[in-house]
Amino acid sequence: MVDAWKWKFYGFESLLEGRPVQEWFNNLPADHKDEIVYLLLQLQSATASKWRRPEFDPLKAAGGISEIIIRDIRDWAGVAYYRMYGYFGPGEHEYTFLHAIDKDVKNDIEGKRIAKERLDKIEREEARVHEFNF
Repeated sequence: MVDAWKWKFYGFESLLEGRPVQEWFNNLPADHKDEIVYLLLQLQSATASKWRRPEFDPLKAAGGISEIIIRDIRDWAGVAYYRMYGYFGPGEHEYTFLHAIDKDVKNDIEGKRIAKERLDKIEREEARVHEFNF
C-alpha cells in the first residue's frame, strides 16, 4: 500500500492548444528540468495536506487552481522563477498541470486566468488531460 500515496501527474491537452505545459517543460534546459523533477518526486509521495509553502500555494480565491512554486534556479544565464499552475484532479491522487511560465511578475494574473480557463475547458469536456512525461 506504499504506492497508495503516489500522485500521478497529468497535463492539459486540447485540439487547439496541443499540450502546452508538456511543450514548455520539454523546452527547458536539462538542469532546470532536473530541479523540477526533483520537486515533483518529493510532492508525489506526500499526502495533499503536506503540499504547502514554499513549494505549493492553494490559491484559495482562484477558482480551484493552485500553484507549484519551483525554487529559484540559478545558472550561468541568471535566475529562473518558474511556476506551474494546476488543480487536484481529475481523479483521486491526480494533479493536472494547466499552465506553466517563467514568472516575471509578483502576482501573475494572466497566468492564473489561463489556468482557470483551461480548467473550465476540462470540466466542460472541451479538453482533456494526458499523462505528464518527465
